[in-house]
Amino acid sequence: MAAMRSGAAAVLARKLAQGFPAGAPRHFSSLQLKVDDFCRHVDKHLPKDGKKVVFATAWLATDNVFVALMRKHFPEVLDGMNLVAIDTLHLFPSTLECARLVEGKYAKKAMWKLPEGVTTTEEFIAKYGDCEEMDSADFDFVSKVEPFQRALTECEKDILITGRRMDQAAQRIALDVWEEQKRTLNPMAGFSWQDIIAYVDKEGVPVNSGHNWAFRCDAPIEATSRHLPDLPWTKVDLGKPFWQASEAEIKGSPPAAVTYVYKSFGDMHTTVPVEPHESERAGRFVRQAKTECGIHTRTTSAGAPHGGSLVDLMVKDPADAKKLVASAAKTIELNERQACDVFCLLSGAFSPLTGFMDETTYDSVVKAMRLPEKQLFGLPVIFDMPQVDGLKTGDKLLLKWKGEDVAVLEASSIWEPNKVVEAKECYGTSSLEHPTVAGLVQEIGKFYVGGRIHGLQLPKFGYTTQTPAEVRATLPENKQVVAFQNRNPIHRAHFELLICAQKDVKDSVLLVHPTCGPTQPGDIDGLVRIQTYEALKKETEKEYPMFRWAYLPYSMKMAGPREAIQHMIIRKNYGATHFIIGRDMAGTKSTIDGEDFYGAYDAQETGKKYSAELGVTVTHYENMVYVGSEEGYVQESPMGPICTGFPKAMP
Repeated sequence: MAAMRSGAAAVLARKLAQGFPAGAPRHFSSLQLKVDDFCRHVDKHLPKDGKKVVFATAWLATDNVFVALMRKHFPEVLDGMNLVAIDTLHLFPSTLECARLVEGKYAKKAMWKLPEGVTTTEEFIAKYGDCEEMDSADFDFVSKVEPFQRALTECEKDILITGRRMDQAAQRIALDVWEEQKRTLNPMAGFSWQDIIAYVDKEGVPVNSGHNWAFRCDAPIEATSRHLPDLPWTKVDLGKPFWQASEAEIKGSPPAAVTYVYKSFGDMHTTVPVEPHESERAGRFVRQAKTECGIHTRTTSAGAPHGGSLVDLMVKDPADAKKLVASAAKTIELNERQACDVFCLLSGAFSPLTGFMDETTYDSVVKAMRLPEKQLFGLPVIFDMPQVDGLKTGDKLLLKWKGEDVAVLEASSIWEPNKVVEAKECYGTSSLEHPTVAGLVQEIGKFYVGGRIHGLQLPKFGYTTQTPAEVRATLPENKQVVAFQNRNPIHRAHFELLICAQKDVKDSVLLVHPTCGPTQPGDIDGLVRIQTYEALKKETEKEYPMFRWAYLPYSMKMAGPREAIQHMIIRKNYGATHFIIGRDMAGTKSTIDGEDFYGAYDAQETGKKYSAELGVTVTHYENMVYVGSEEGYVQESPMGPICTGFPKAMP
């Protein structure tokens, strides 16, 4: 009898390890608590009619359980909300069949979106290329992110619902059920895989028939090879989802040395079966350095911060701040460039960064202009040191600015960068005639230190600064925001352009947001530049109440097109929906012969290329010229002035 009990316990343990429901009443009691919690959050956060609510479904088991719960407990909300599904044209056929079953059983048709301009896999290849040859970020964008953005716009999305759960991956451990800044509800966050399959079995929720397959092998097969055809395994249809099968049924007779099952389904070329005890997401995004698709990391909406929410790195508890200072192994006085970077990090202007880039992130941004999770980021944000003797990973650095403690940097990565590669990739040249490349080689420290920073106080400059949160608090709701960035003193042609831009974007607010930190040699000092803005602000504030003014401590890199992306991201974090890019933005000339390093409209073209992905519309203008009192200010073109309706000169 004892042996029988021991054997039963072993079987039960194996089932639990594989994610099988134990079948005990306690489990279902726990599941009911999860359902009750689900209902509480839905009731609290969703409108009763479901309007402007979007649920993004991939027809996974969790997604289908969500639909089942909504039909059972909130039918009116489900009827009114939008169920959005993206057919990437690379899905498993069984996924599409599962979608039809869910749509039919719960009487809820999805809004389906396809990649722009194509309806078949053949058309996709002809227009975009073979998925195996495309960069994964590009594939994600054209097949998932862009179609999803179209759907969100069409639905006039206010609240987004996801099927993400905390037990799915390390990146989701801290997942909140309600994310206020993102207006996102994750009602399944507290459910486990066991909860999901228990509810599927209990309520007869349709799931992907691919869960019925078992792949029996004589030896392990590398995950990065399991997508290939003609592998040495036997594919068996169990006739039921694998979690309903016994271990003997899965392994077969004689028992296979290794068995794999599908626990999740994405695109066919990036999804593989895994062993039953592995996480369902272990089989997703194989051969890629990421664990999320672009919808969760790159999808953005107008006005939302980059990455979805503003980063706040300030330490709130004085006792914690005191401990951090006391734990510092080294104290460093910042230069102005570094102090500007610390301000942008602590304030959230560089969201989603949580510190100075580590080597992996630095390499990714330098070479691909993307963070490791594939979000765009124009330029590396680094902390440089002339020498790192005695410094090791794990050490804390106390950062001071003008004698005051401003932050503590936790060193997680210390390395000597290849500055020639950085210059060539980021600035398009390794020539020392480029002023920033010269500074990179001659002034910036030999070593970089990356890691999270903890804010003690924002660095103070000789002018008033505002954080993204503070600027956003001044912006009226439901209005588009046009941002203007400039590193120079403002002059009359600038202001005429601003008036025109604010009128071109109907019912908008104009955010005047110049950079006031270090620029290139020969530029006018930041404090002097600010005086011109303050004078113009005072002169025009009554006539133009829709203008907002703020000053950004940012060190210009003169990186042309890539810096345009950096500025778009920063202004996005400050609440902008539109960004003005003028002629030769962030451009510079050779210090020897005066030749331009970038084309006059390179920055504009790069901004427009990534505009949809960032959710920031590029508003571009030519040079402004004054052609007399009758015509006023007009845009200049290679063929001569073009009148665009700019106001005439004021007396």
